[in-house]
Amino acid sequence: MSEQMRKRLGITGVVAGLGLLLAGSLLAHFTGLPATNDVGQEIYPHIPRCAWFEPVLTDAACWVIPTSMQLLAVIGSQVLFAGILIGWIIGKPLTWARATVAALIFTVEMLIIFGIVPNEWLALTQGTFEWTSQRIAFTIPRWLVLNNDVAISYGAIKDIVAGGYSATMLGIVAVTAYQLQERAKKAQQRAAKPEKKVSTFGRPLVKGER
Repeated sequence: MSEQMRKRLGITGVVAGLGLLLAGSLLAHFTGLPATNDVGQEIYPHIPRCAWFEPVLTDAACWVIPTSMQLLAVIGSQVLFAGILIGWIIGKPLTWARATVAALIFTVEMLIIFGIVPNEWLALTQGTFEWTSQRIAFTIPRWLVLNNDVAISYGAIKDIVAGGYSATMLGIVAVTAYQLQERAKKAQQRAAKPEKKVSTFGRPLVKGER
């Protein structure tokens, strides 16, 4: 990939990512607000609400709009980070400035993966869905559990999903970091190898030949 193409991809990713991030964040905030204030006056009538999508979305499904906008913001952040990495960091000589930017991106990415996403999942399931340990999701057939009564609550499902997500993402991060480290080692080894000189006959050049 040429340097010009890398910069074009980087600029495109940064612009598109910032646009998606800002749009998703603002819409997630405003679509989650109530349609009226404390005195019954309509607020932000131009912002999409559930009433716009009736009867497709009922009041119970109003979480779809702000959650979709949150997902859009997350996608925008990933596009933004990818644009910066492709355009100005990956494949470039490592300097203090590039190392600082890369470390900042990694830190923010970890906050998104292990902080923001699980927090929003718990807020959605605990607040909107009311998935608690008192609400039973399903009961395991007695013949599968030695004739005992075993029930799985929505709270258990919520915790299983959160724990499985965190464990999976931790494994992905570890494998990705290892692969990037191995790639950097191979690049250093290739750069350290002396260039083999070739004679005019196409053979490796040895002493006494020209």
